[in-house]
Amino acid sequence: VLYVSGEESARQIKLRAERLGVSSEHLYIYAETDLTLIERQIQQLKPEFVIIDSIQTIHMPEVTSAPGSVSQVRECTAQLMKIAKIGGISVFIVGHVTKDGNIAGPRLLEHMVDTVLYFEGDQHTSYRILRAAKNRFGATNEIGVFEMCDSGLREVENPSMMLLAVSYTHLTL
Repeated sequence: VLYVSGEESARQIKLRAERLGVSSEHLYIYAETDLTLIERQIQQLKPEFVIIDSIQTIHMPEVTSAPGSVSQVRECTAQLMKIAKIGGISVFIVGHVTKDGNIAGPRLLEHMVDTVLYFEGDQHTSYRILRAAKNRFGATNEIGVFEMCDSGLREVENPSMMLLAVSYTHLTL
């Protein structure tokens, strides 16, 4: 796995990984925003998976607009799709969402990719919901419920009980 971070330094990511107890000789961290250099790294490592965090920070030097613009997001995403198809690599593109719930920057990203997953939460609870808004390969009517703990995300095995507990708490306040 190659994790490309356009927002955090490799040191910041390493500190978080140590805090969460994540360690692997097959996980590579690369703090970079230039897609030309990222592509070179992918060609060298030949990973099975690439995570781009986030597409709004990645740029192609030959595209004159700013990172996060329609042109940059379109061209970078198209190039990442080409890399994925030619190399048989699964590429996960993280796109940030605005407070209104829309993908930050251009919505064209949603139209270009195979699957759109939303990872949603509320600042007042530790619960997070993962849901598919688009899936060319399957259903979009299922969700995953997780709880943020000191050691990272933990699956909530019985979401019904969690929802009932949250509802009961709100009723008694």
